[in-house]
Amino acid sequence: MKTKIPTDAFVALTSDIADWLMLVDLGDKQYKSLVVYSNGGDSFNDEGQDIYNDWNDDVEQALHTYFDKEDWLWI
Repeated sequence: MKTKIPTDAFVALTSDIADWLMLVDLGDKQYKSLVVYSNGGDSFNDEGQDIYNDWNDDVEQALHTYFDKEDWLWI
């Protein structure tokens, strides 16, 4: 039986790990070249978003080996 964690925690963990792996894989200079700063925040350009999405998919699959998302239902 897998450990269940709240969906928002699962998504946040997946995102943080994917972002870190992307940085480690690309290096600081290349990683920063894919980040766009606007409206007081930052995001990836199209190329960066594609790379991030690939890492995110891989991390999500790996985490599903050990965890299930626990959906919260508010009644």
